[in-house]
Amino acid sequence: MEERLRKMKPAELERQVKSLLVEPIDDRELRARLEELAGHFGFSGLTSFWGPRLFQRNRLLFRPLILARFGTHQWRGGWKWSPVRWSPELESWLRTADAADELELTRRLLEWRLLDRSGWNHRKAQPLFRQELRARIRPELTPGQRGHELRKLDSFLLALDEETALELYRQDPRAAAPFILKHMPWIYGKPVLWEDLFRQAVEGKDEDFAWKLYRRQVDYPRWEKDALELCRTISAPDRLLEALEQRHPASARGNDMGTGMLRLLEQRGREVLPYVFRHLRDVWKPWLGRGSYGKLLELARQREWLDLWSALLRVCADPGEFNREVRGLAENRSLTEQEVMLRLLSLAGISREWNGAGFGIAQVHLLEEATALALYERSPTLLRGPFRTHLQISPWGPGYPKLVRLLLQKEDEELLEFLASRYLAFPSPPVEVGHLADHYARLKDAGAFARRAAGVLGRVPAYLLFNYHEVIRKNRLARLLFERSAEDYLEDPRAVADLIEGSEIHVQALGYRVLGLADPRASSLAVEHLALLLGTLLRPLHRPTRVLALRALERAASTDLEVARRVLRKARQAMALPDKRYPKEKLLGLIGAILGRFPDLRGPCEQPMVYRAS
Repeated sequence: MEERLRKMKPAELERQVKSLLVEPIDDRELRARLEELAGHFGFSGLTSFWGPRLFQRNRLLFRPLILARFGTHQWRGGWKWSPVRWSPELESWLRTADAADELELTRRLLEWRLLDRSGWNHRKAQPLFRQELRARIRPELTPGQRGHELRKLDSFLLALDEETALELYRQDPRAAAPFILKHMPWIYGKPVLWEDLFRQAVEGKDEDFAWKLYRRQVDYPRWEKDALELCRTISAPDRLLEALEQRHPASARGNDMGTGMLRLLEQRGREVLPYVFRHLRDVWKPWLGRGSYGKLLELARQREWLDLWSALLRVCADPGEFNREVRGLAENRSLTEQEVMLRLLSLAGISREWNGAGFGIAQVHLLEEATALALYERSPTLLRGPFRTHLQISPWGPGYPKLVRLLLQKEDEELLEFLASRYLAFPSPPVEVGHLADHYARLKDAGAFARRAAGVLGRVPAYLLFNYHEVIRKNRLARLLFERSAEDYLEDPRAVADLIEGSEIHVQALGYRVLGLADPRASSLAVEHLALLLGTLLRPLHRPTRVLALRALERAASTDLEVARRVLRKARQAMALPDKRYPKEKLLGLIGAILGRFPDLRGPCEQPMVYRAS
């Protein structure tokens, strides 16, 4: 069926849909057969034909299909698509859906109609959307009716102007406020505050909406003027900080806000430092000169504000200036040791970070080799601790060849393991990778090698290895740690634990490979890590990694009846997973091996049957 759908031409697809709609079959069978055809990517382009008919036939039953496969462009074959023109039949469908308060369907049909009228030009459609909104939102509507009408026009294509927003807000402030904030226009050039709407919200004591509107639209000169006025009129520091946060622009929009923050600090000193710290990312260092950043840094030095000085260097400085400051402190012999350590510690750490749903990025200044050597000479503990995260290897950077040689001479295994965990990811490794590979290859004792190798691999961060096979082929260090006899890791149970609990998936896969070895030690270790291994049955994994984990589970299940029972229960649950790439044949092999080893675990349908001739 899938192959036939893939090869179906536009005319044949249309003919199939039309023939289904006239067949004398019940609604549920029709929906099932249409859902098969809906697997074709051109099916949604026929919405103008099948949509009104299905809605009229049984809107409750067919609503999920209509919304899931709704489309406004028809497939013409190949890569050709064209918008479907608005028609009287679609207009009738819109009126019916609108009267029935089908909110999502009405919104999509309204978008279709207004875009068709504007020639599918989003910019030209904006006035039409606003006109439709003003026509629908009338004073005589109840709050519930007004909420429904707003949802029918809750389109990403709608961008309000101040006149329309003010009219909405006057009718129903509570419902209009979130709608207005959601549909404010994109700002190109200088932002303009909607003064009348802002004043109306303030007079109505709707401060939450008023200041959200202010933060979204205020321009830089207006913000600076208002912030300085607050400094002059509010004496209490806590109330001042609250008012400044209330007015801080949601986006700097290309403006360097350092000048405004400098003037705030000159007026109120340390009282406004919490506000400045929170918004240091809005202070930029220009390409040429030092700008307001340099003035802020000079002010911090003059007034001996160590916290502001270090935060400016960490967040706003370029890597070159950051390294000069760190190196200067490391080589400084005029300040006391306590003062040097305090300043260096204040410079270590993350510069900026961005956090999303399940994903985050942190930025740090990378240490140049001269800076790293100066720090190590001053205090190795600094490089092993707070500044270790600054020792990252860049594919286009010079690396740390002198530092690696020094660490090898000093036998500083902690830092060597950290650097090795970064160096092993590069398919075009620098010369120091060879030195590190030689260092670990000289470990003839399997237990010592396992401990050191696991120490390196356990420090590899997630997602560092993207091209594993190329890295293994070209990087001696990676080849040594990943592909050397897996039996060596069985010499140290702690090493195996480090592999299984590693952040990088290839490190975890190595741990699964070790636990899947035909060795009694591997079986006992697999039982120790059974909780982690059971999780691999149900969590997302690449096929090769899951196959290794299944082998390790088979080794664990072979040792004990209760362990086998736990593995079998999870394996049966995994058989029901819809993942098409799941190695079900390997999973079935695991279940068969357990049932063959422990016949008592077989169910009624899993007993062997012997047939004899009657």
